[in-house]
Amino acid sequence: MNETNSPLAGVSWMMAAALAFAVSFIFVRELSGTYTIFQLVLMRYGFGFVFLSPWIVRTRPRLLPDRQLWYHSQRSALTYCGLFASYYSVTVIALADSMALQFTLPVFASLFAIAFLGERPPPHRWIAIAAGFGGAMVILRPGLMAINVGMLIAVLAAALYGASDVTTRYLSRTFSTSAIVFYGYVLQIPIAAVLTAPVWVTPPVADWPTIVAFAFTAFASQWCLTHAYGKADASLVSPVLFARLPFAAAMAWFVFGEATDPWTWAGAALIFAGTTWSARQEARLMRQSESSRV
Repeated sequence: MNETNSPLAGVSWMMAAALAFAVSFIFVRELSGTYTIFQLVLMRYGFGFVFLSPWIVRTRPRLLPDRQLWYHSQRSALTYCGLFASYYSVTVIALADSMALQFTLPVFASLFAIAFLGERPPPHRWIAIAAGFGGAMVILRPGLMAINVGMLIAVLAAALYGASDVTTRYLSRTFSTSAIVFYGYVLQIPIAAVLTAPVWVTPPVADWPTIVAFAFTAFASQWCLTHAYGKADASLVSPVLFARLPFAAAMAWFVFGEATDPWTWAGAALIFAGTTWSARQEARLMRQSESSRV
């Protein structure tokens, strides 16, 4: 069977990614009582590079001229800041709230692609953008409740990730996936190390199993995500990633006794509906385009 035509495998990989995402954020909340977010990000990247090493050895991405490293540095900085904001938000607001607000990532990615890549989105993407914005407003409810700074940081995380995704899309025009992934880790680890050095806390032996489990689940989420997109169409598997919310909500309730606001579910449902409908329309237009070329 063709690698990109395995719907069941694609959905399974994406469900595993959603579960790994949720578990990794539970570890972030648990470890944040002892370690700063700076150190947690460094641990995530450091161990991630170790887990990735066999793949790096096998693919051997080529070194790039210094002038080209500038574009990779921009992407690395955006990704680092996005991850930092994402981790910080789950330490100050409900886990489900943070995750639901970060679902607005496709909205920001679309807007940045319009602004910086000159893309001209069809009407269905504008509807998805409107749904994403509306869903965020339902969760934030400005004017009806005090907006927590943590909520704004979660939205900021989505915006930074959206900018990073657009930068990745730009780089993919010239560079291979292996080069983009490799330089992402190589450049983000020094950033994380420099910022962590003043606040470094040497973990006791008892904490290492939890730290390794955290780093592994964070790495596994990205690994499963990549495999999901390699097995089936994005229009099919992308909506499955929204399963992060019920996974995270259930875990947060079980581990921390944290309940989820009904408005969070309503806002997330609106974002999910807009994103799913847009993905389906995208797939339909692609099929029509392929049929016309036959």
